[in-house]
Amino acid sequence: MTAPRQPTNALTPLNDKKESKAEASREKIMNAAQKLFARRGFEGISIRDIAQAVGMTTASLYYHFPSKEEIFVAVHGRSLEIVQREVMAAIADIKDPWERLEAAAAAHSRNFASPGQTGAAIAAQYYEGSLAPFRKIMVPQRDAYERLIALLVADLQLPANVDPKLFRLQLLGALNWLPVWHRQGRGLAVEEVARQFVRNFRAGFDPNYKAKRTAASAKKRVKQ
Repeated sequence: MTAPRQPTNALTPLNDKKESKAEASREKIMNAAQKLFARRGFEGISIRDIAQAVGMTTASLYYHFPSKEEIFVAVHGRSLEIVQREVMAAIADIKDPWERLEAAAAAHSRNFASPGQTGAAIAAQYYEGSLAPFRKIMVPQRDAYERLIALLVADLQLPANVDPKLFRLQLLGALNWLPVWHRQGRGLAVEEVARQFVRNFRAGFDPNYKAKRTAASAKKRVKQ
């Protein structure tokens, strides 16, 4: 009697290929949508606009995303994941807490000012009215990144009269607005401006650092 044939995984490669193709299509949609959101705002574009930018029909786009809001949520989450990875890479080998925060601020600002990432423009649309029902998804996305910044701030051992949360929010607010007014090619690079923000904060909390910074500035002026 012939033994029953064992099931094979012959369909797995095909399924993997389909999933890979679907993921590539989702990435293509998010890339196009991210640029449109940054250029014209969430309310300024439609599903049809995104579909045309990708070169697919509206029906095909709906296969991957059920709504414009869900595309924005995916773009928002991906943007924060990218900046978090870049910040973690920037601080990996730095031990001094203030220098770590400087490096994090520089990486954050570099990402947000990058034409390819458009992080600042995406973050600014977080409070769009029609996105309100989706904030329960976006809040955890944002909080995951802000927890990283909160840990960096906690390591600073700020004076007792300084609220770490307010310090973090003030710093992030300054960094998020930096790409809005900064002009590349004029004056300091965006990363250096971000580092200066952190150094200014540090000078207000650390008398020794302030004295060293003042002495260094005086020495530089003498050389000039």
